[in-house]
Amino acid sequence: MRVSWPNLALPELVAQLDQAARALVQELPLRRLALFGSWAQGRATAASDVDVLVIYADPPRADAFAIAWRMLTAAGLPRVEPHVYTESEAAQLAPTLATMTRQAIVVYPPPSDRPSPVADQPVE
Repeated sequence: MRVSWPNLALPELVAQLDQAARALVQELPLRRLALFGSWAQGRATAASDVDVLVIYADPPRADAFAIAWRMLTAAGLPRVEPHVYTESEAAQLAPTLATMTRQAIVVYPPPSDRPSPVADQPVE
């Protein structure tokens, strides 16, 4: 028997994150919001929290974590664990964050606002 909590499917969780991102962008200069960890990898259990990477534009703000937590919980996210960094902090932690978010689901910016990977390749 598998015990799971909350009774939430990944698409629902991503939809709640999208809702949170839309609210969060009004409060912080949001650059990236991504779901990572066990939920993004499809191995969440009853003990799993919801790991969310939040990166916002410099300068650092003392209230950034509180704002992120408030917006994420207001969107109905259960057991949310925000990991909040400025762009410069994220740059300093790039190798660690890359490992942590290897299988992340990026919610913000939305796919339509992301640069095309082909655009970075040289033209032959």
